[in-house]
Amino acid sequence: MCFLSTGFLALAATYVYAAPALLKWPGHPSNLTYGITDDPTNVVDRTFDYIICGGGLTGLTVASRLSEDPDIHVLVIEAGGDDHNDPRVYDVRTYGQAFETHLDWNITSTPVPWQNNTRLDLVAGRTLGGSGYVSLYSYDLFHAQLKACLTASSQSHSSINGASWTKGPSSQYDLLPLLNGDDSWAWEPFNNEYMLKAEHFNLPLPLEKLRGARYSAGLHGEAGPVEVSFASGIFAEPQQQAIEASRKVWEGLTRDADAADGNVTGATIIPNMVESDVSQNRSSPFTAYVQRQIQQRDNLLILTGHRVTRIGWSGGDSVVAERVYFQAKAGSEVYSVKTRGEVLLAAGSFVPLDLQSPQILELSGVGDPNILAAAGVPLKKAAPGVGKHMQEQTKNSLYLTAQERAFNGSGPPSAIAFPDIHMLLGKNASAVYNDVKAGLPSFAADLERQGLVVNAEATHMILAAQLDNLFKDNAPAAEIFFTITPHSGQLGIDLWNLIVLSRGTCHIHSNNSWDHPIVEPSYFGHPLDLAIQVAASKQGREVYRTDPLAQFVRKKEKPGNADGPEGDDGDWEGWVKSSFTSVWHYIATLAMMKEEFGGVVGTDFKVYGIENVRAIDASVLPIQLSAHLSSSLYGIAEKAAVAIKKDQRKA
Repeated sequence: MCFLSTGFLALAATYVYAAPALLKWPGHPSNLTYGITDDPTNVVDRTFDYIICGGGLTGLTVASRLSEDPDIHVLVIEAGGDDHNDPRVYDVRTYGQAFETHLDWNITSTPVPWQNNTRLDLVAGRTLGGSGYVSLYSYDLFHAQLKACLTASSQSHSSINGASWTKGPSSQYDLLPLLNGDDSWAWEPFNNEYMLKAEHFNLPLPLEKLRGARYSAGLHGEAGPVEVSFASGIFAEPQQQAIEASRKVWEGLTRDADAADGNVTGATIIPNMVESDVSQNRSSPFTAYVQRQIQQRDNLLILTGHRVTRIGWSGGDSVVAERVYFQAKAGSEVYSVKTRGEVLLAAGSFVPLDLQSPQILELSGVGDPNILAAAGVPLKKAAPGVGKHMQEQTKNSLYLTAQERAFNGSGPPSAIAFPDIHMLLGKNASAVYNDVKAGLPSFAADLERQGLVVNAEATHMILAAQLDNLFKDNAPAAEIFFTITPHSGQLGIDLWNLIVLSRGTCHIHSNNSWDHPIVEPSYFGHPLDLAIQVAASKQGREVYRTDPLAQFVRKKEKPGNADGPEGDDGDWEGWVKSSFTSVWHYIATLAMMKEEFGGVVGTDFKVYGIENVRAIDASVLPIQLSAHLSSSLYGIAEKAAVAIKKDQRKA
């Protein structure tokens, strides 16, 4: 992979990258170049066909697809910088080093009562390409401890994530038409037409096959922009031993030949979003969709270092987006740019306020009238579902010391077990199902009373469908990600409950666009969420005590908490609640559901009641998937681009 030299970037604080030509359409000055710029004067008071708020995974994908038409002019506004030359961005093996730097927004949750009211770190990429729904693995134990177990794992994953490439079970995608009324969101059409469109799968080499890489012909895309490869540094051991031990602990767990087949429950070694050459550099939204294109097109401009503050509407009573306002920092000059077409929200389901799609809408007067009134924002369009229905997973990590032996590989780690609910709960599964099912109506009603969802009846239906998917369709209930850190001699597991019944919110509390939103993830808001996390943690450690994996673990020399308690389930509950962190897979805050369910956008991605504003990121995904989200988000972006182009043709 070829990158520009860092010396070039140091030539000036303000620069335009790869500007191939001059702006050509009438009515605009001839000195406006295209490429990447951090100078707002290249943008201010101009008019574009599409303004994309956010330069993460979905924003760059859609920008690239729309600008394939030379007559369509696209602007992307991204708060982060162009850091694609930074090894913390392009080298997946540096995963975690970007956290708590200028590449990370460094924000936190509301206080967590089980952790002495401390606030959990909420990682979100502050860089072109975004965080991409940070795919979890703990690559450095010291950093993990320093970051309070933050080196695990959102909307998909991109420029600072772990680059994991997985898909959910087909049965979960098949739930989407139930919520949005559109059969094209079911597994077969969504996967075949959109997810595969993004993927360029590279066949494993003989050495990678020898070390456990498997695939099935016909399940992967061949011509897409995103490079998907098995790691050239794939570990010789103990990844395969971890899979063997997992199958002993969870009876019925299969060795999955290829988790891209829509049947995810099992154990597997996954590919990553990395180049297939020896560099193993990240295949990010920038490298896949934009880096080459901006050198060839004169109709795509990316403004970095500026945050979108709100949408400006045309005059009168109509709700038509006319412009977007943006700033470099609090107190700096506010600029605006006009659209002759549409504003596309690609700022994420949850990242900081400047690049967060629900909060951009709220600051623009679109949302729950009560929330807006309390924040001092005049109401433009009532949309009670904005910022609600949030679903986020919880993660715990177990760390053990490895025996002194060579691991023979550089990673990244890629062995995962996906047990189902029956494997985790055993003989108690049937009783738990009946108990949870009976309590769903009152639980859904409580969610509505607390302002976490819009419609209790619809929420009950959705929760019941998710519950049946776990217990009857045997969808994966937890992910057990085996981690290896050769230089520190650490083995471990990052594990999390995949399908949460809890619902949370994220809302503005003032009309100042630089105030962080109030985030209430409602961790463990339903008892089943905690029960799954406890079972996965307890049984995950048992995997490391089971041969053939046990031979790689050094016997514990003194009591500690890094590998969990030695007590009963009550002790494990305390351990889980005191040491968990976020997975950073926030979704559903602009849910693509029927409007009467509390949905915010329709299947054409348009915000209900607004003709020219669409949400095109993870905020539209209405339910969690038993997967890392990047492949699904690329599918969402590809589908959004097709929907937008379809409306272009109608016009």
